[in-house]
Amino acid sequence: MQKRIESLRPTYAQIDLKAFGHNIEQARKLSGTDIIAIIKADGYGHGAVRLAEYAIKNCGVRKFGVATVLEGIVLRKSLGPEPEIFLLGYVDQYLHEEVFINKLIPAVFDDEIAEAYHSFLEQNNLKADITLKIDTGMHRLGYSPEMDYQEFLKKYPRFHVCHVMSHLSSADSDIEYSYQQKERFCSFIKNNNITAETSLLNSSGIANISNECTLARPGIMLYGYLYGNNNVDLKKVMRIYSKVVHIKRIPKGETVSYNRRFTADKDMTVGVVPIGYADGYSRNFSNRAEMRVNGVNCPVLGTVCMDMTMIDLTNVPLDGSYPEVEILGDNISAEKWAELADTISYEILCGISDRIPRIYKD
Repeated sequence: MQKRIESLRPTYAQIDLKAFGHNIEQARKLSGTDIIAIIKADGYGHGAVRLAEYAIKNCGVRKFGVATVLEGIVLRKSLGPEPEIFLLGYVDQYLHEEVFINKLIPAVFDDEIAEAYHSFLEQNNLKADITLKIDTGMHRLGYSPEMDYQEFLKKYPRFHVCHVMSHLSSADSDIEYSYQQKERFCSFIKNNNITAETSLLNSSGIANISNECTLARPGIMLYGYLYGNNNVDLKKVMRIYSKVVHIKRIPKGETVSYNRRFTADKDMTVGVVPIGYADGYSRNFSNRAEMRVNGVNCPVLGTVCMDMTMIDLTNVPLDGSYPEVEILGDNISAEKWAELADTISYEILCGISDRIPRIYKD
């Protein structure tokens, strides 16, 4: 397999399935409940189908969360009819047939959406499971906790509310507000005698907030990252490797890459690595990031190109061969990338393009 990959390009992402399984068990342990494994955005860039297949076979996961109809359809076709697939985002009306044909469980979060779904079910003499979304303070999607739940059930008899959820906005940074959200949600559940499955806690919520629901919805923690709590035993799932494909020596005073943004202050050895911003390696890393070669952290030199990046090999022991490069891994994390790019690890992981093949390690 490795030779085959190198015949295309030596840059690849290694996905550690056992690490993914370990993180699933950590989410269950901390939440004290079963989970809806959130694998939207192609499993945060890791490959949703392979992750879901592993989670079903090796971890007993039976519930998955996605954001779009297409994500749900791809999972359903791959996983078969048994797993529950929760569609947690907005769906255009012309896709409602696809939702129900593929046994996806849509989120209902206002009367307009409810009317559209229910009208389709009436026209086709169907009933369907749904998730009811309650807005406890995120102010994105969801009914007010003051909604008349009993009236909702009467108005939409073709809905079977199998899951009621809300979403924490700031569990990594504002615990007090998160507990306020929790109180609103728990009051809604209690006041309406709801017996359906319930979920509130996302990854940071699982780590920081006590769980009184029947489910939890871990996302980023399944991939080894977490904000607001560094004491959780998580394992990184993705690593990115490549190799140096060209080495050259330049004298002091020469410049490197577009716009001559790096000038050598001494004679230097420069290596070219086949990864660039089209792969998700941000131009923000220009003159800032590092890659690791033979145990040495090597600064990026100059501007990151679309397909290639130059690094400083001056202090790296070289034996005449082209060495392997650790781009993302045990020594260089997505959190470090995020710091350099002024973003979060979620965006980093989701932004690793499909030009980089995923190689699965069990």
